[in-house]
Amino acid sequence: MKDTSPQIEEKMREMIRRKSPEERFKMGCSMYDFSKQLVTSAIRQSHPGISAAGLRRELFLRFYANDFDSVHQQKILDHIS
Repeated sequence: MKDTSPQIEEKMREMIRRKSPEERFKMGCSMYDFSKQLVTSAIRQSHPGISAAGLRRELFLRFYANDFDSVHQQKILDHIS
């Protein structure tokens, strides 16, 4: 879905370009933290009472499952569980 006009998109790009690298980095970290909170909340809602290890496992799968082949994915899961 794309509901933003090209003029507004360009204005947003320009605003971001004016920020320092540090400010852009902080924005990225903030967006990641927020998305992690949303995903954590969804996991806890669908798996009440999930353990800390189970939560780490689910977070990894939600964020990175498509980034690793099954062998490497299992090695990571074994390590974080």
